[in-house]
Amino acid sequence: MRVIALIGFLCVAVLRAALSAAGEAPAPPVFDIPRLDNITIDGKPDDWGERGFRVDVLTDVAGKALPTANYDAVFRLGWDENGLLVLITVQDDVFLEPFTAGAELWKGDSIELFMATRRGGEDCFQVVLAPGCDPKTAKGRYNLSDYRKNEELKKTPLELKVKRTKTDHGFVLEVLLPWKNLGIEAKEGREIGFQLYANDSDKEGERFQLLWYPIPEPFTDPNRMYSLRLAAQPSPPVRAVADAGYDAEGRGQISVVAAGELKGKQVKVKAGDQTVGEGELQPEGGRAAAKVSLPPPKEKAYGPLTVRVDDRVVGTVALPVAKAK
Repeated sequence: MRVIALIGFLCVAVLRAALSAAGEAPAPPVFDIPRLDNITIDGKPDDWGERGFRVDVLTDVAGKALPTANYDAVFRLGWDENGLLVLITVQDDVFLEPFTAGAELWKGDSIELFMATRRGGEDCFQVVLAPGCDPKTAKGRYNLSDYRKNEELKKTPLELKVKRTKTDHGFVLEVLLPWKNLGIEAKEGREIGFQLYANDSDKEGERFQLLWYPIPEPFTDPNRMYSLRLAAQPSPPVRAVADAGYDAEGRGQISVVAAGELKGKQVKVKAGDQTVGEGELQPEGGRAAAKVSLPPPKEKAYGPLTVRVDDRVVGTVALPVAKAK
């Protein structure tokens, strides 16, 4: 399982740790998303320019990602007086979507969005968006699931605005999730809960899922999403994901997946002030990646480990407790 990292100067990195980790995992951060004016929901990114809070790297629950030519998804977030703004860009080599509509859409190529009144709040809804890039489906479709508990809120029908445009190698989805769905008063400083999945299906019955918050199914636990804070300026972009585990020989290992332009950057793992491992981000499937093996701890088990890229903090990870042999 993953837990989120600290905010670094270069980027914000996702980190993972098992519930049984030796060190106490840090609390997930709160991400600032900026107010964006003059955004039209038309499936085109032009009016966004360089604006928005960016998430440039997503991985599955095990910290893995497919080569970008096979599948890749990145997104940006913003807000205005009407709702939460989401811009998703997907690259895909095979398009496969369920022929049937409704609750089955998540089984094929799709994007899933979850929004709550706050992280851990009981009022939440989900939308599954199928882009309609599979020739047999012809057009985009969506399905809304209502997990709201508040009876007054439930009197308001769930709504959204969404548009899709096709690209040479995928699609762009632009979405507005209205505040009125959750009775939210939009103002700077307000925090909401949010999660995003990106689903890739190349074969019937098989699915690869990227996700932002590292634990799935927020509808079973509303803490399984991030806090977004409505702000004037965005947090630094998410550009790397760090994972803590063990290699085949039982040594502690830190894996880093990063945006492709970070290739060649140095990775350092520190326990307090001591550097316990180093590596370099190498090109891998259109991204940059590194694996850093750690020496056995001299005394007690490692506590929280700080991961740095190019000598800038990107996150903190905790090794899970090793299984007894």
